[in-house]
Amino acid sequence: MIVNKSTRDLPRISVFTGPFGTGKTEVAINYALSLSGLDKAVTLTDMDVVTPYFRSREMAEQLGKRGIEVVAPSDITKHIHLPAISAQVWGSLQREDGLTVIDVGGDAQGARAIGQFKAFIERSGYVMFLVVNPYRPFNATVERIAKTLEDIETNSRLKAGALVSNPNLIAETTLEIVDEGHRLVEHASEELGLPLAFLCMEERLLKEGVEGQYALPILPLTRHFRPPWEE
Repeated sequence: MIVNKSTRDLPRISVFTGPFGTGKTEVAINYALSLSGLDKAVTLTDMDVVTPYFRSREMAEQLGKRGIEVVAPSDITKHIHLPAISAQVWGSLQREDGLTVIDVGGDAQGARAIGQFKAFIERSGYVMFLVVNPYRPFNATVERIAKTLEDIETNSRLKAGALVSNPNLIAETTLEIVDEGHRLVEHASEELGLPLAFLCMEERLLKEGVEGQYALPILPLTRHFRPPWEE
């Protein structure tokens, strides 16, 4: 469990970012679902203007049934240099009666999309989480994680507040793979001076009784997207 049944200590805006392949969209969706039982309205804002794959907006109908509103620009593509974010997205950021989870692309262009709203986001109160999967090239070493972080912070003009550990090889993930990858993320956390917010783990692995083995909270993941080769 990563949240208790209180919104007192939760930021009004939670931003999840990371390069393609880190699983940040799955993390954002599952995080939003973890908030759905609280006494606040939850909005998932899809600002990923980079990749056409595995977008939060594809889950709008399913999440709506759980009481989560999904907001996304309708006509943005990765070919737009400085994407125009729709009025609907702007409205979702201005809501003061709930919690907003934002899914942001992890390259320079994706980060600039949210940088347009820097002043408002800072006034509202936020935490930007960098999702780290050490089994992906951009996260494979502490130095690469640091470079990814620097690029995102520079282009978004926002500061990351914590790392999210998401070590996985999709369907091939085992507890040993999680343990080995998580150690690298812990090392990155120490070197970068950023706390670890939580560890992500598929529910099938949690059934093996791992809760209590880690010093930080665990976000159980239900996979909503599958690569074509797993279909």
